Amino acid sequence: MRIWILAALVWGSVAGGAVAETVAARLMASYDAVQTLSCAIRRDMPLPDGNTMRMLSRVYYQRPDKLHVENHSPVKRRTVSDGTVFRQYAEGAPRGFSRPVGELNEEMLFNLRMVPGSAMNLLAMVQDSPETLLDGTAEFPVRAAYDRGHSYAVVSLDAEGRLARFEMFSSAAMTDLQARTDYSVFVEVLPGVWIACLQQARIWMEGLERTDTTRVDNPVANEEIPAGLFDGAGFFAGVEFVDDYKKIMSGPVSR
Repeated sequence: MRIWILAALVWGSVAGGAVAETVAARLMASYDAVQTLSCAIRRDMPLPDGNTMRMLSRVYYQRPDKLHVENHSPVKRRTVSDGTVFRQYAEGAPRGFSRPVGELNEEMLFNLRMVPGSAMNLLAMVQDSPETLLDGTAEFPVRAAYDRGHSYAVVSLDAEGRLARFEMFSSAAMTDLQARTDYSVFVEVLPGVWIACLQQARIWMEGLERTDTTRVDNPVANEEIPAGLFDGAGFFAGVEFVDDYKKIMSGPVSR
């Protein structure tokens, strides 16, 4: 089975000599089967003063464009999208942000549609870039590189065909590592669909190293989520909304 998975990934990139789906695109496509997903996410980021900033969230996701995220730390904030209108409010703020889903900018729309806990944000950057298959290793039998012009990314898969490492270099020489994320502690939420419950990122900038550890707890896919969780009107009683983040703190609050 492992050999078949790896062969299929490689074959999809080189079959017939034609322009074909990349390894990254195949990994992205695996998330298409996820119609709903719920999980808890904890993200720890060490700070220069020795403390750690912890972000705690409970997430409910449903296609198309439905999302409920309750952030508990460092700021209490709730995000609700009912598929038509996106709303977000941080506790204590004079106003919330709201905009029709169709009017969200590209970044916000991508984040809304990204499967929680997945690596879609990194894979999307490279899936359409020119791909070169690299020699595999015992740890990473399949490795694919992507030339983005201003950077060079390497996607590494483990023996099960799962994304196990994502690296970003400044050039194809691969001598200047800029960022690396290692994925482990996998849960197969659907056949062939994996969520890495431990994601460890390291970024090097101007001689400094920054680390970021994300843990995904109890990911559950394609189980029914109560419709009321996506009803924004039920969570923001009395909140005034504006359509620009810059307007949240400015001007008098009307009630």
